[in-house]
Amino acid sequence: MSKFSTVYDFKLDIPAILELEHEVANTTPDSPYYMHTERYEDAPVKQDILMLSDLSCLERVKELLSPIEVLAEHSIGFETVPANVHLKNHEDFLVGWATNPFVRKCNILFNLEDHPIYITHGKEDECKYIMPGQVMVLNVTRSHGCDHSNINVSSKMFSINLRKNYFDTVTYLNNIL
Repeated sequence: MSKFSTVYDFKLDIPAILELEHEVANTTPDSPYYMHTERYEDAPVKQDILMLSDLSCLERVKELLSPIEVLAEHSIGFETVPANVHLKNHEDFLVGWATNPFVRKCNILFNLEDHPIYITHGKEDECKYIMPGQVMVLNVTRSHGCDHSNINVSSKMFSINLRKNYFDTVTYLNNIL
């Protein structure tokens, strides 16, 4: 098993997921556990990530992501890498979220596009594409980024964080998918 990422086929109703984007992008909860940003490190990556407990769409997300068990304590988001951008490799735990409910140990990223999304890792042989109709379990405590330097369109992904570490998430998905 890779210690960086694992890719699965997953049939997702992309138009229905995109209907959630307005709420996720325009909700600012009272809690400090959310992210709305146009930048991450040296790349203009747009991220809107919130706890499901702060949104009204929990039941809809459960329905759309079935058979994945979705709970209010999980976070969801939309992450967009602009055209012709190379997001440098980074590790999310450096953001300092290790002690709060918004901790990011592992993300599940759904490709919402009709083109591949290239995810980079510390080792070239570990880099992978998320193809249309696929989902990637990404170990965000390891080096990762996204190389769109030769892609002339932006790439949007839907993410859910199950608050499990990478290896537990892969084991869980291997058992249900």
